[in-house]
Amino acid sequence: MQAVNVLTDRVKRITKINTEIADWLQEDNSKLNNSIQERRRVEDQYVQSLKKLLTFKVPNSQSELGVFSGPWDKILQSVDATAHSHHVFASQLEKDVEGPLRNFQSRKEMQNMQTISANLTAMARDLEDAQKKADALTRKGPKTNTQKMADATARLESATQQWDSQAPFIFETLQAIDEQRVNQLRDLLTQYETHESDQAQRNQARAADTLASMLEISTEQEIGSFKERVLSGKPRLEKRATASRQSSNVPTSQTLAPPPPPPSSIGHRDDDASDHSGLAEGKGGTMAY
Repeated sequence: MQAVNVLTDRVKRITKINTEIADWLQEDNSKLNNSIQERRRVEDQYVQSLKKLLTFKVPNSQSELGVFSGPWDKILQSVDATAHSHHVFASQLEKDVEGPLRNFQSRKEMQNMQTISANLTAMARDLEDAQKKADALTRKGPKTNTQKMADATARLESATQQWDSQAPFIFETLQAIDEQRVNQLRDLLTQYETHESDQAQRNQARAADTLASMLEISTEQEIGSFKERVLSGKPRLEKRATASRQSSNVPTSQTLAPPPPPPSSIGHRDDDASDHSGLAEGKGGTMAY
């Protein structure tokens, strides 16, 4: 019966593993808080949350975003595209991964395996029962009925022969089905990661495109546009600072007054002549005495 138990447990495990992984793909199992959140429901809820975010009232066309108008539109487009991407991902999980995992146990090979496993269990029980009866008759020794012993021995040989002939085939069939399951599970999990990788690449490309729009925002353009809106239709006034600078450049009367002329050489000569005449008169007076 040990071999039967091994086979039966393996068949049960084949079905259980596929179901557990399919449940995980549908449900994100978090044992830390003993809660189960459906994997696809998480995606769908995220999609709905993103769509709700798109209907948020502000910012809007009345917000005067200025140079941020174009980049903000890019952000909204990115949110919408992300929602669509997650919707596609959830659909791919259901169609390409979860469905095939759940359908594996309904394959003809698995259905046959259930019947074969039941037959193996019946053969094992028959062999075990024949062995017990033969052992019991053997322990009686000479007191054992010869015919009963012969019948028990014949039954044991038949059960053993049936087991030896059919059990290997059953285990080979189980091995083939198990190999198919392992190969399928590997391929489906690879498909799962491929879908997730594709989604990550889409998100990365979209984020890079949106980031490029942010880097094109010009502070000078925003300030210039604001000034143009404020001053539009109003007369332009000269700046007081300019007028002040112009008034400071006007010359005053003091700065225009010429410097006094230098003493004339004629005056010097007149003074010299006066001096000479005075000396002459002085000398003349002395001589007169």
